[in-house]
Amino acid sequence: MSPLDSFELFLPGASKRVPVFYVDSQIDFESVSKQWLDLPLLAIDTEFERRTTYFAKLALLQVFDGQAIYLIDPLELSCTDSFKQVMISESTVKILHSCKEDLEVLYTEWGCRVEGLFDTQVAYQFINQELSIGYAKLVETLTNDAVDKEQTKSDWTKRPLTDKQLKYAAIDVLYLVRCFTLLNEELTDKSYRPFFEQECKELCVNAAARADNLSDYRDANDVWHLDAEQLALFKALFDWREKVARTDNRTKNHIIRDQGLVEIAQRQPSSITQIKKINDIHPRSIRLYSEQWLTLIQAHQKTPFAALEVVVDPRNVDVNKQFSQKIESIVKQVAKENELLTTALLSKRIIRKLGYALLTGAAPPAAWSGWRKKLLSEPISRISKQFVN
Repeated sequence: MSPLDSFELFLPGASKRVPVFYVDSQIDFESVSKQWLDLPLLAIDTEFERRTTYFAKLALLQVFDGQAIYLIDPLELSCTDSFKQVMISESTVKILHSCKEDLEVLYTEWGCRVEGLFDTQVAYQFINQELSIGYAKLVETLTNDAVDKEQTKSDWTKRPLTDKQLKYAAIDVLYLVRCFTLLNEELTDKSYRPFFEQECKELCVNAAARADNLSDYRDANDVWHLDAEQLALFKALFDWREKVARTDNRTKNHIIRDQGLVEIAQRQPSSITQIKKINDIHPRSIRLYSEQWLTLIQAHQKTPFAALEVVVDPRNVDVNKQFSQKIESIVKQVAKENELLTTALLSKRIIRKLGYALLTGAAPPAAWSGWRKKLLSEPISRISKQFVN
């Protein structure tokens, strides 16, 4: 394993050169993974591809240990036990930026769970009034250095990777340790520090939960067009698609879109000919899956359906605006009491989704859990009585 000499990187704020290694040997990966077991922190990023697959395809793993950057090729390597141990070690801080998808791909591709997370985007959100700061802007804000994001949408599954891609990938972890140091100092002694730490823990737990659990049919597009009987069939079709997407690792829309499932549930066709009359279902999907749809329809018609509560069109919830405004006032008050920024607690978009869910029984937003729910559930439940029947 020798360093790449096609470009030079220097430690932010210092003249020290940072060597970059490309790792495509299982022995080398095992060796460096063992070295990381005793380190206090690691900066980590991933590159992945998911345009046509349900689960993202891990295409590159970048690790900066404070001395060198390692670009690890998962197309050539499998995960080592040592790396899994590093990832679950709470004594080694894992520094990532906007890590939701990184955590998911590490879990689905390599079975890696993460503990000891420090997400720099989340830290910045707690400290400043900005919800989703990008890596390049964070680096510029904290260090005054400019980061090139030209290679963001390049094909990371193609080999060999170009020098531009390799440099881009290395820079994506180069600044994370410096950003961590600055943000961690600002978070020290803040009263909301425990909430930040809990948020990072919940990000790790939720990443695995999203990968393991089926999506909620109530979140589908146009689902509110269905009555209780149709909705029971739709749920069966929706769950079928979810399982096929996971098994075949294809995006759900490549199998059939929500709107197509809604129309099948409404029309309940009895033949392939009738299915072909439904708009916007791709001929390939009809060829591959129509028999399975007909089987689900027939089973639904033969067996008395378990009535499901109809999903309400958000546009027909007249009081949601007033209810959301009440929730927002509570969020602002609770945030102030806990020295939190309002957006770090709940954004306006999440507040609207929460209001709709509480009014209609729809699935609540994912943010309505953990430390946020503990802080807000009691005061919000008091005002809910004015709006919820």
